[in-house]
Amino acid sequence: MAFLFVLILIDRKLKWNRIYSPHTYKPMKRKWEEKLKRIEELASQYERKPLSSVYRPRLSKSEEPPSIWRLFYRQNQAFNFVKSCKEDVHVFALECKVGDGQRIYLVTTYAQLWFYYKSRKNLMHCYEVIPENAVCKLYFDLEFNKPANPEADGKKMVALLIEYVCKALQELYNVSCSSEDVFNLDSSTDEKFSRHLIFQLHDVAFKDNVHVGVYTRNRNFRLYKSSKIGKRVALEVAEDNKFFPKQSKSISEENQYFLSSLVSNVRFSDTLRILTCDAPQIKRKQAEYLNSTITSVETIEGFQCSPYPEVDRFVLSLVNKNDIKGGIRRWSYFFPEELLVYDISKFRWCENIGRAHKSNNIMILVDLKNEVWYQKCHDPVCKAENFKSDYFPLPAEVSLLFLLKQEEEFTEDETGHNETKNPHELPSTAGASADADWDGTDDACFLEATEDAELAEAVENSLLTSHSSTEDEIPDELIIEVFQE
Repeated sequence: MAFLFVLILIDRKLKWNRIYSPHTYKPMKRKWEEKLKRIEELASQYERKPLSSVYRPRLSKSEEPPSIWRLFYRQNQAFNFVKSCKEDVHVFALECKVGDGQRIYLVTTYAQLWFYYKSRKNLMHCYEVIPENAVCKLYFDLEFNKPANPEADGKKMVALLIEYVCKALQELYNVSCSSEDVFNLDSSTDEKFSRHLIFQLHDVAFKDNVHVGVYTRNRNFRLYKSSKIGKRVALEVAEDNKFFPKQSKSISEENQYFLSSLVSNVRFSDTLRILTCDAPQIKRKQAEYLNSTITSVETIEGFQCSPYPEVDRFVLSLVNKNDIKGGIRRWSYFFPEELLVYDISKFRWCENIGRAHKSNNIMILVDLKNEVWYQKCHDPVCKAENFKSDYFPLPAEVSLLFLLKQEEEFTEDETGHNETKNPHELPSTAGASADADWDGTDDACFLEATEDAELAEAVENSLLTSHSSTEDEIPDELIIEVFQE
């Protein structure tokens, strides 16, 4: 027993010498000192920034919106969710697959979207969905094909449009503005001139898209800094832009530009004026303004192309018959009615009398909104009878649907050979949820509310309306006076 006790004492003595010998004591002391130093540093950090008793997810001190991030395959589902949501949320469209126009719909706040959008890592192809019947800013989506218009100066055309719109706002609504109140965005390429103009009118907005006059319901309008899927050209501030947002200590300049580019982002106040364009006095003023500002274009060698070369070619085909070579003497475009009026030379055939007039020329009128054409003339007798020919449909190659299809096919051809795996992933956040995954199967329902589908619906509805209504027709006197001037 005593011998066993001696062995235990010897074993403990050996272990003690191994652990606390002079060779091991100093390294262990250094390790403990380093650990102690790290603990003291952490304690100091927690003293400066203590943890809250209850964790609340937030973006930053300056941005603390509700954590709402919901995805929907159908646009109407997204808007239904917005109606049921107490927070100030909005609908955005996200392109997520090359070639088929598929979009899904995101519901979130402006601040939450900007928090993830500003990094430009995942959300690359985004659109604002401008709700039907929602108050909105005045805005324009401008574009033309550069090879087809080699002499067109896009910058001068934009400047001229802004000048005329500002004059019209002053004349029709007593609203003062200038180019400094117009956010000018550019996404032009070598093939296409493309601009977005968003008017930043102080305490002034339009009742909805219909009263703005330029667009379909639930319009998808590309966001600042976004590109179309399959394209690399994003919507950036144009070099001739003269609008600069007010500086803010709490909001960055880029965020200010982003908020200014949102058409539906209207600040409501007691002094906000809501403009409409359906009042009789406004229509009368529009006619007066149109009469005073619209100009005709003198022709060179018989004709000069309008902004619609496809329509020009069609009109020329109508007036070159039976060895008679007619031409376009001049043209005028009436913006509110989307009416293109051609004053014809050397071709006087009139449907009213069934023969050619001896001295008076005719006019060909092309209604781009309803995609029909008809004939009128300068003859006093026909004019007294208020004659106009029957309506004839425009050929397929001139119709809006055909031109949209051509644009779509051009886009597919341009991007089809460059399709690659696109790792566009949505960011995940605490409290965020989705009704569906990012990748979905091809389905016709995904195409709902895309720009082309909406435009097609609008055109179809226009064609179903009666063409016999003369309520909004431009008087002959105004058309003839424009040509005389």
